[in-house]
Amino acid sequence: MTTSLFNQNIIQSALDLDVYKINMMYAARKLYPVTQVRYELIVRSDEDLSSLKPAVENEILRLADIQFSEQECQYLSQQAPYLDKEFIEYLAEFRFRPHSQVKVDTVTVKGSQQLKVSIDGIWHETILYETIVMSIISEIRNRQRWSDIPYSQFRSTLEEKLSWLRAELKRREITNFQFSEMGSRRRFSAQVQHDVVDYLSQHAADLMSGTSNYHLAKQFGLTPIGTVAHEWFMAHQQLVDAADSQRVALDCWHTSFNGKLGIALTDTIGIDAFINDFSLERANAYAGVRHDSGSPFDWGDKMIAHYESLGIDPKSKILIFTDGLNFERALEICDYFKGRANVSFGIGTFLANDMGSWRSEGITYQPLSMVVKLAECNGKAVAKISDEPEKAMCEDEEFLSQLKHSFGLISTFDKAS
Repeated sequence: MTTSLFNQNIIQSALDLDVYKINMMYAARKLYPVTQVRYELIVRSDEDLSSLKPAVENEILRLADIQFSEQECQYLSQQAPYLDKEFIEYLAEFRFRPHSQVKVDTVTVKGSQQLKVSIDGIWHETILYETIVMSIISEIRNRQRWSDIPYSQFRSTLEEKLSWLRAELKRREITNFQFSEMGSRRRFSAQVQHDVVDYLSQHAADLMSGTSNYHLAKQFGLTPIGTVAHEWFMAHQQLVDAADSQRVALDCWHTSFNGKLGIALTDTIGIDAFINDFSLERANAYAGVRHDSGSPFDWGDKMIAHYESLGIDPKSKILIFTDGLNFERALEICDYFKGRANVSFGIGTFLANDMGSWRSEGITYQPLSMVVKLAECNGKAVAKISDEPEKAMCEDEEFLSQLKHSFGLISTFDKAS
């Protein structure tokens, strides 16, 4: 058993990323092979990361040496048969080009310095950077600023969590609780995520449905979990008429995978706009929906009511919750929807980046809050409106206002007038 929170490498392999990145890479290459995009790092935490620039840049440049091995390509073809042979052959030749695709810099934000990372290039050629870059930033920060945390602190925190969960499941008589590990993007370190998955696969195999990390799924023989993310819907805002973007994104996704990855993400524009576009045909075609912002209880009530209005039994679909969950919150949701719908949970930072109440020099450890999000598609702004104001993002206020109008939403311009 390891006794260190870190190992030699931050990125373990080309598969050391979230499953949905490979899925979207396939669809983007298939349908939009020359589309140009730009991604930007957004640091939500009130923490200056600018001093990490040299280390982050150096680690990102090392990605040029990483490629998909023959064994990894064979694994993908077995685990994801919806990825055709031609795409697997493309992956075998794929190379990261960080020297030309990624720029690491610092920027002044509200009078303070902050780390800036921009990713620019053809969509399918740059799509894999997102979760990898976030993993790199998080681990470098923790190596430099929190290396004094003992391994025992991490291990005892994890063991206490699972012990609490077992006791609560028994006390509440919950028998249908399932979760998947989704910690890649904001993990404390590669070693910590590895050890979390290792521990859970040994001690909670009956509760854990899989992991979103392809490398760890392969290593531990687990089910790789993941479908689609916000950028798929955001890009379509500039690929088709904005008012049609959500419908087209849903239909193109379903067609690309012949219905095999049928979990729809609902909050790019907001749940009400999503429901308006989620017709009977689409609701029947998709196996379920995923929640990622706003009240999970209100969201679930709306989805259940929508299914019922379409004459669909909600219990024939699945509601997946992935928004900043811990075990306690997940059990509350599980209790609330008991007997009304099938539910499942994706849990990330709470498992892969929690050091309990560890304090150093009077400061309690907190994971970084950050995202890498699509900012432009074909040179024009895209937006995520979200069901939670803090998660909304767009660089162009005018486009954001137009987008809201196209979906019948009130914009800031409307409020000002």
